[in-house]
Amino acid sequence: MALLHPRLVRDIPALNEGAFARLELPAIRALLAERTAFAPGRELAHALFPTSDVREAERLQDETAAARDLMRASPSSGLRGARDIRDALRRARLGGTLDPEQLVAVSDTVRAAEHLFADVRPYPPLAGRARFARPPSDVAGAIENAIGSTGEVLDRASIRLGSLRADLRAAQARLQQRLDGLVRSPDLARLLQDPIVTQRGGRYVVPVKAEHRGAVKGIVHDQSASGQTVFIEPLEIMEANNVLREAELAERAEVQRILDELSRRVERSADDLDAVLQALAGLDLAIAKALYADALEASRPALNAEGILDLVDARHPLLVEQGNVVGIDAELGGEFRVLVITGPNTGGKTVTLKTIGLLTLMAACGLAIPAAPNSRVPVLRRIFADIGDEQSIAQSLSTFSSHLRNVVATLAGAERGDLALLDEIGAGTDPDEGAALAMAVLETLLERGVLVAATTHYPELKAFALSTPGVRNASMEFDSETLRPTFRLHVGLPGASNAFAIAERLGLDRAVLGRADTHLGELHRSLERTLREAERQRTELAAALEEARVAAADASDATTEAEREAERVRDEARRALRRAHAEADELLLQARRALRQAEDARDRAAKRNLVDDARAALAEAESARAASTGSAPAPRTSIPIAIGSPVLVEGVAEPGTLLAIDDRGLADVAAGALRLRVPASQLRPAPGGREQSSPIRSERPVVHGSAPSVPLQLDLRGARAEEALAVLDRYLNDAAVAGVERLRIVHGKGTGALRTAIRAALAQHPLVRAHEPAGQSEGGDGATIVRL
Repeated sequence: MALLHPRLVRDIPALNEGAFARLELPAIRALLAERTAFAPGRELAHALFPTSDVREAERLQDETAAARDLMRASPSSGLRGARDIRDALRRARLGGTLDPEQLVAVSDTVRAAEHLFADVRPYPPLAGRARFARPPSDVAGAIENAIGSTGEVLDRASIRLGSLRADLRAAQARLQQRLDGLVRSPDLARLLQDPIVTQRGGRYVVPVKAEHRGAVKGIVHDQSASGQTVFIEPLEIMEANNVLREAELAERAEVQRILDELSRRVERSADDLDAVLQALAGLDLAIAKALYADALEASRPALNAEGILDLVDARHPLLVEQGNVVGIDAELGGEFRVLVITGPNTGGKTVTLKTIGLLTLMAACGLAIPAAPNSRVPVLRRIFADIGDEQSIAQSLSTFSSHLRNVVATLAGAERGDLALLDEIGAGTDPDEGAALAMAVLETLLERGVLVAATTHYPELKAFALSTPGVRNASMEFDSETLRPTFRLHVGLPGASNAFAIAERLGLDRAVLGRADTHLGELHRSLERTLREAERQRTELAAALEEARVAAADASDATTEAEREAERVRDEARRALRRAHAEADELLLQARRALRQAEDARDRAAKRNLVDDARAALAEAESARAASTGSAPAPRTSIPIAIGSPVLVEGVAEPGTLLAIDDRGLADVAAGALRLRVPASQLRPAPGGREQSSPIRSERPVVHGSAPSVPLQLDLRGARAEEALAVLDRYLNDAAVAGVERLRIVHGKGTGALRTAIRAALAQHPLVRAHEPAGQSEGGDGATIVRL
């Protein structure tokens, strides 16, 4: 496992720990360790080691990404009280008895593992850490049953312990009672230094004045520092003290037995606890990586085994915490394998080398890196670094010697799949010889296929990078107006050292700078002018590109806004169309309902006309039959009958009410639930009708001939209240003109609103004498009977 000590990793060659130190990996380990929750995880953080296997690196990156997801979803997730129980496990394996605090630590760790393993179950990369860990819950339960959270052994730990402690409390109570009696007795009270009871050597004693020591029979256990007080166990309580002491010893032995029994259970589960501890440590480290990644606002890199480095907006992690760090864009591999970085002093060349090396190490350790998402990072075999000045008087190492020693080590071991970071290569000696040496080193590493990033001030190396395939120049940007570096890296052009500009900014006399300028060769001046001009053009081009980018972004924003507006208009049109469809559907439903009502009315009228025609035809047939048989109907006296008067119809036993008489001499008669149309000649006044109708005739004229045809029932179901009341008023007027006395208004039950409105109108109508709900045979509460 890449998280363990290097000696445990068999498939990873030994890397250069000195390079790790120069690239400041130990500082990253320390920052990780600060975010761990307990000692085993902290040790893994300090032993963090990069892997050279891409699949292993991807697995570690998966763990970190899953841990970040876990912490976002459940910020309270973590180890929740896990403890370092390795010493307790070692002691239990040796047969020792664990003290209550150690047992509580074991129980807490098991419970922490159960909670954390449940939290990580939805995250497969983290759940894999706990795949083979089985927390011994039974051991934790036994410990929790026997020992309290503060480390005291509970009475319920065993039946015997509960009994012994009950006896112990009883013995203490009896002894305390005896002692209270002694202290309060007048004979003893005058002999005591203080009227109190205390303990010496586990025995209860009283403080007796030294001059009265012989007056108190008992055993002397101690005396005060001044010698004025002796602590005596009176003979009267000696037996009670003995009983108490025996109870304490028995209780202590039972507690020891319980602790030993629990320790043996821990011993039997030691292997499971080891696995749990290892899983917790791995998860602790993964969570620490997630926390550190969030603190850096870091991203997961895109790893590869092809040696391609493409960092975008990369920042050194130790500078991120200080804030205000400038991100760099760095490329290496692919078209070129050697990058020669030039530029002014204090311009960021060394920081760039460290950023490249440290982010590569972090990615191989499974850490997110402070760079743009999907920055490409290679997984390498080894990293060699010659950064900084390691000169030492004690070891007789000059600047050149210290650099050269690291270069020699790099040449001795670097191969394809390795990365070499060389700061100020060839510096510290004669410039011509140093430049020649540097070019030879870079050529050698290039032939071997090693990735190389080197910094220099030598113009010969700038020319070497321009003329050698596989080698590329890069420069740190310098602002010629402010005479300050901007710390941005530009790949493709060499940079000027700008030594004179920096010296002037730092206060060097201009006269001295003028003299220095006379000593420069014409070739150097020409090269510096060319580089400055190239830098100016690059800056102008970068500004133009930025303007174009901003314009493109504005155009994109305008396009997006226009698309949003168009989509909004389309949405409104779709909503309006849906509303129109709904309204049309509603109108169509209303039209269909009205059509059905009209058809029903037409059918009812047609049926009524057919019945009337049939009745008329029957009457004519009966008249014709009577004429053919020669029998003539009995002569009748033509009696004028008023519309609305009771009448008798031939062939009908029940009297009816005359409703109307048309031009053909046909009469409409309502007889109970029937409505008849018969010849008027078949009518005669009902008995008593003359008397009954006489008051009517005094108020209404007698009607001869035609009268309006008014149905005895009005169906208002489905109508609105306003419409229904208007129709009802016309209907009541027509019925009154027609002389109808009894009507049936059908309004339905429904919500009752229409019924209430109709009955309220009937109660106030001047033509209505009375109204009441219809009987069950006529519709019940869904209809109202009206009498005019």
